[in-house]
Amino acid sequence: MPATIYVTPASLATMLLIAPLDYYDRCTLSDDPATDPTHREGYYLKDLSFLPVSVLPDAAHIALRLDADAAEVTFPTELRGCIFERAPHLPPDYQRIIAYWSGSPINANSDCAVYYQCPAQRYEVSLAALKASPELIGRRDGTPLIDALLSEGVVVSIAGLGALIVEAADDDFVSVELPIDDDLLGLDNGGFLAEKPYDVTSARVERIFLRVADIRRSPNPQCLYIDILRYEELDYGFYY
Repeated sequence: MPATIYVTPASLATMLLIAPLDYYDRCTLSDDPATDPTHREGYYLKDLSFLPVSVLPDAAHIALRLDADAAEVTFPTELRGCIFERAPHLPPDYQRIIAYWSGSPINANSDCAVYYQCPAQRYEVSLAALKASPELIGRRDGTPLIDALLSEGVVVSIAGLGALIVEAADDDFVSVELPIDDDLLGLDNGGFLAEKPYDVTSARVERIFLRVADIRRSPNPQCLYIDILRYEELDYGFYY
């Protein structure tokens, strides 16, 4: 069973606002300062359609805060973009870890995801099933006839967390700040599938909260991978 990602009430309100909108509808909102959501908290958090999301409880105790410059939090270039199950250089147990913390990808493995594999993890995915059954192309529910798509965006890596929460209670939380790299998460992000490092110096951040009990139950509490940051072209269709 996947973990729950906790967010602030403001973040959840923004996520619910933009979740049903395609890129063009969001642009329409952005044209009017009164409805522009682009600067709201939660705007760059992914529509977690297949993962539980909840508001952080009012009385939540934060046992650990990882700020935007925390050494434990990184954004690996080799995990950015579409990662399929047989990728050649995946971290140990990546499939179980990413599924536990991120649920299923929003998009389908039968879309154009295969053409936007991470360069460091690219391999020849067999598309014979699509050639045999063209109706599979573009289905949002994907198909087991093609290798599974594991993640599709900017993956956040959090290392060593288990050792940092040994004295925390199960109901405590860990706060994690995620800096927003506008060049990679916005439109025309030419460095997305290149070796461009993720910029962690941005003043703008998104915040998520992880329950200690969920961390302890995860496949590897010392090594977390979360595909949670939404980039504009994910919905625009440039990559899918």
